[in-house]
Amino acid sequence: MQVLKEELRQAMLQTARNMFLDPGYEKTSMKDIAASVGVSVGNLYRYFPNKEAIFEAVTMPAYERLLEMVESSEEISESSMPVILNRLEGLLAEFLREYRQSLLILLYESKGTRQENVKNAFFDRFSRHVEMHFADYNRRHAPAQQLHSDAARPIAIAFMEGYFEIIRLYSDEDQIVQAAQQYISIWFTGLQQLL
Repeated sequence: MQVLKEELRQAMLQTARNMFLDPGYEKTSMKDIAASVGVSVGNLYRYFPNKEAIFEAVTMPAYERLLEMVESSEEISESSMPVILNRLEGLLAEFLREYRQSLLILLYESKGTRQENVKNAFFDRFSRHVEMHFADYNRRHAPAQQLHSDAARPIAIAFMEGYFEIIRLYSDEDQIVQAAQQYISIWFTGLQQLL
């Protein structure tokens, strides 16, 4: 019986990650991945039972980490915003170093997998987060100044799409971090004016 080697497994994952980005998940086969790694298809199947298992191994750590980041942003209040913005910079840099490719695959190359609706799941979760802030705002303000919850989803989608677009457009980590810092700062400065 052959012992599975972590180094070979990581090579398979990196190759799959690259191929899922280009030419894409749907156009990549187990045979393509095996050939690119330099192993037999049978050997690849010893590590991963199917292509979707490789997809999940490539993308789920990014998904779980992004959810953690969204959950930690739920603690944002008016008074903690400067602290949160500084913390987001560090989280963003760390996230991009490890997960940029995996996130791009999850967002743009997941058609045909169980995760193909993950983008909408992010939007739903962040919409609830925005609605929570609207409710906090509405408790502190007169009825004439209140925010309507119908605006929460479009605002959440606009914010997330902008963030995802920065990650998609730029591959240089410093460039992404700088653009994202400015983007987040502008968004939260605007929110502070409102809230």
